[in-house]
Amino acid sequence: MSILKTYWKYSKNPFYSIIFAIPLLAAYEIMIFTFNHSDIIGLRNGADVLFRQFFGIFNVYGFYVVGLVVLLALMMAYHFNFKGQKGPHFEPRFYILMILESILYAFIMYFGVIQIGRFLLLSGNGQTTRELIVLALGAGIYEEFIFRVILITGFLFFLKDILKLPEALAISLALIGAAFIFAIFHYIGPFGEAFELRTFALRFGAGLFLSLLYILRGYGITAYTHTLYDLIMIIG
Repeated sequence: MSILKTYWKYSKNPFYSIIFAIPLLAAYEIMIFTFNHSDIIGLRNGADVLFRQFFGIFNVYGFYVVGLVVLLALMMAYHFNFKGQKGPHFEPRFYILMILESILYAFIMYFGVIQIGRFLLLSGNGQTTRELIVLALGAGIYEEFIFRVILITGFLFFLKDILKLPEALAISLALIGAAFIFAIFHYIGPFGEAFELRTFALRFGAGLFLSLLYILRGYGITAYTHTLYDLIMIIG
């Protein structure tokens, strides 16, 4: 197997996603800690807040509880994916290629949005550049975990295993469903924006791109692509 074929196969599996996502997760949690003095209120990514509100129902709080849940979920995914099998070899050089690949996809997203009409998916709402950078880190980790890992996996289980739909149809419906919920998410709650068809269509298109990327390339590359895209839009 050539090096590129090996890279393409290994880089999308949970093992590489875990290692690849840890620096992004750690950077977000550390920067959030420097901004906030409370686990309940303060600067946070919207998807992170959803997690914390859910755990709050059970009176479970803590600055790092959600990050640990995400990490444990990825480790469980790796365990069940390779249960009884020999896992992939650790290849540090693959992470350089994964970063370069994520940068490529981020620019594809960026120029795609520019062609349609410039719009900052990561809404500013009066935040500083440093705060927007923190939110961009959280978007890659938490939004991709909710709207790709959880939603797409859940949709595929329901559509393929319960409804017994053909695989191609199930995947197509899962991608559309996850992208639709991803787009709607930005208009919900006290910090949600006023609904506009143009902005919804842009977010839906971005959600489709990221959902397809998750199916083809896994969580790690999708998370970095989302974060890098937001960062490009912030400094662009």
